[in-house]
Amino acid sequence: MSGKKSKSQPQEGVKYRNPGVAGFLSTNQLTSGLRYQRPVEKKDVNKLIREWDPRKLTPIVVSVREGKFNVVDGQHRVEAMRRMAKGKDVSIPCLIYTGMTYADEAALYAELDRGRKRLTLPQSLNAMMEAGTDPEIMEVKRLTEGAGFVWALVKRTGQPFEIEATRALISAYRLLGVAGFSRLLELVAGTWHGAPSSLKASMLSGMALFLKTYEAELNDRAFIRRLSNLEPEEIIQASRVEYSAALRFARTIRDCYNAQGGGQELPYRFKR
Repeated sequence: MSGKKSKSQPQEGVKYRNPGVAGFLSTNQLTSGLRYQRPVEKKDVNKLIREWDPRKLTPIVVSVREGKFNVVDGQHRVEAMRRMAKGKDVSIPCLIYTGMTYADEAALYAELDRGRKRLTLPQSLNAMMEAGTDPEIMEVKRLTEGAGFVWALVKRTGQPFEIEATRALISAYRLLGVAGFSRLLELVAGTWHGAPSSLKASMLSGMALFLKTYEAELNDRAFIRRLSNLEPEEIIQASRVEYSAALRFARTIRDCYNAQGGGQELPYRFKR
């Protein structure tokens, strides 16, 4: 471990090639916390420190881009070494790449962490969205944001129009397709105006099944008029437990729709 050095930039004339070349960099040269990365977890850093064995230290994956050494993989190890050095500069073994774009870095990060199974589904999808490499995920993001919602994969505030239910959202898209998925989002937005309880996984799954079942019969204006009289919590409380979550909520949404009156009722068409 060395003393504190001034932060330096990649030197002119120094050439790195792909695949990465091995080398050493100081911690004060490294940039981390990019949007595609999962946040540094204190508990993970503490675990690394408790179990630290320098013989098992693998090189930090670094990308040289726009005059910065970006940590693609290894920010928890970097933080652990900084803490063990009590904040002093530390020389770290690295595998250094050049010529990578931001999207390339995000894709490599997702691939490396997928192999280690360290990412949650939202964290993995966030990295994939930053990389822009998965057409399905990018389409779900585009449609969700186009309908006025925020897909909260990393930062969650609990505000209206914020969707955390990642699996339910993707499943709804796969069940309904582009047009049906957009219709679902418009119905939910127009009926409950982004209320957090209307965006729970069970509600989204139920809405997707309900819409798939009655897509040709349902009058969207009638749905908004009838169901806006009910709070999402009333549907949640009325849902029974003897069926799957999606079927429970789809049945309850259909029952609530029929109970409001003022038009044609929807027949029971669900399959158990």
